[in-house]
Amino acid sequence: MAKGKSTFASWFCTVCNTQKKTTAYNKRNNDKITKELSMFCSHCRKHTDFKRKDTKKGN
Repeated sequence: MAKGKSTFASWFCTVCNTQKKTTAYNKRNNDKITKELSMFCSHCRKHTDFKRKDTKKGN
C-alpha cells in the first residue's frame, strides 16, 4: 500500500452517492490532485462522475 505521509480518499458517485473504492495519494508531491473522475457505477449501471472525499484509512 502507500508509505509515508499518505492521505486516503474514497470515491463517491454523484448520482446515487455510493462508495466505489478507496485510494491513497501523497499531498506533498502531487500538485495536480484529481478531484473528480468518470467511472462505471455498478449501482446506477452507467458511467457517472465520482467525487473524492478524504477519509481515514480503511473507511
